[in-house]
Amino acid sequence: MAFRVVFIENEVGVRMKLDNLVLGTYEGEVWIPISDISTVVLDNLKITLTTRLLSMLATNNVTLIVCNEKHLPIGLYCSYDNHSRVFKHIGYQINTSKEKYNEIWKNIVIRKILNQADVIEKLGKNNEISRDIRKMASETKDGDITNREAHAAKIYFNELMDSSFSRGNEEILLNSGLDYGYTIIRSYIARVCVGYGLNSQLGIHHKNEYNRFNLIDDLMEPIRPMLDCFTYYLLDGEEYFTLNHRKELINFLNHKVIYNNKKMYISNMIEEYIQQYAAVIAGKKEQFEIPKFEGYEGEFLYVGV
Repeated sequence: MAFRVVFIENEVGVRMKLDNLVLGTYEGEVWIPISDISTVVLDNLKITLTTRLLSMLATNNVTLIVCNEKHLPIGLYCSYDNHSRVFKHIGYQINTSKEKYNEIWKNIVIRKILNQADVIEKLGKNNEISRDIRKMASETKDGDITNREAHAAKIYFNELMDSSFSRGNEEILLNSGLDYGYTIIRSYIARVCVGYGLNSQLGIHHKNEYNRFNLIDDLMEPIRPMLDCFTYYLLDGEEYFTLNHRKELINFLNHKVIYNNKKMYISNMIEEYIQQYAAVIAGKKEQFEIPKFEGYEGEFLYVGV
């Protein structure tokens, strides 16, 4: 199983040789077996790479994230439907009833909202806000037709920071961390979905015709609060979004979590989570386990919590 996230920050040339990713540095070459790599992050605008490398990354289902001059992810490249039975799995997705999708989305939203309430409590924030958020979870209906997710998110983020907080405000440091961390999660889930023959455009709730990652955006929702909590502590009291912060957010995939009564890395949890979802869509399972914040054992950079 691929497990490495390769972060490249220096001006280097990147190529393939003998099934290895090869980095040409001033001190010599660094070789990494392609079979070990799940994701590559390019965080320097002067990095050069070959078309052959792109082809091999796609063949081996390795995702590639490109960052801009502000060191924030701006592009995502991954393999396209390379599963041997992709047509069969797309058929499962297309033929799943609207009622089933509405039920699945309700369960995802409920778990996401409950995870957000857990974060508020973990951070020692207003317990009354936490209770309000939990109430919204209990009010969620099939398909979330009353949009409890959006209402909960608004008061959650306001409490996480303050009443003026906006997820679209680029001047707020936390947003830089969240955007970076969400992209890492999104890219990893995209990689796993392709591996299980799932078409990432066929979402559960998201139906945007211009979004290639509708399904990924649906499935990542319950995992976001884990990243929120870690990012909050990582950037608390910080003035700038630094290289060390970016490395720590990439390492989020190696944090530990309890999932399905088993302790595992978040990367492994995502694999099992997507595998269970694929089984439900194929009619092989009735339900699947949605990640819970209470099982998150993140490697927090703080003392006494």
